[in-house]
Amino acid sequence: MADIAMQLTIEAEADTVRDAVATETGIRSWLTPEAVVGEGVGAAHALTFPGEPESWRLLVTESGDRRLVLEGGNGPWTGTVQTYEIVDVPEGGVLLRFTHAGFPDQHDAYRNFTYAWAAKFTALKAYAETGRPVTFSG
Repeated sequence: MADIAMQLTIEAEADTVRDAVATETGIRSWLTPEAVVGEGVGAAHALTFPGEPESWRLLVTESGDRRLVLEGGNGPWTGTVQTYEIVDVPEGGVLLRFTHAGFPDQHDAYRNFTYAWAAKFTALKAYAETGRPVTFSG
C-alpha cells in the first residue's frame, strides 16, 4: 500500500481550518467549487472535478473538532482513507496533518494525487488565512 502524508502550518484558528476541510462552504473555497458536503459521521461528500466523468464520493467515518476521516467510495479514491488532524502550534496558528492512505501502489494516479494535494493545500492555507476563496485550478 502507498500513502500520501503531509503537513503544513496555517496561521488561523483551529475552527477556521476545521470548517475549511469539513463544510461545503469551506471545501468549495479551496478544493473544488462543485461539492455537495454532508456533515457528521455517516454523511456523504460528492466532489466534482473538471474532466472527471462522475463525482467522487466520500463517506465521513469520523468527525470531531480536531479530526476528520473520510473513506473513498468510488473512482480513483475507492478504498482509500483521508485523515485530517488539527494540532495547535505554541507560537500561534495550527498544524494540519493530512494522510491519504490505502493506494494499492505508487501508480501514475497516485503520483498525480501527491502533486495535486500539495497544490490544493497551498490554496487551503491561503483561504484559511485570508478568508478569501481561491480560484480553482485543476
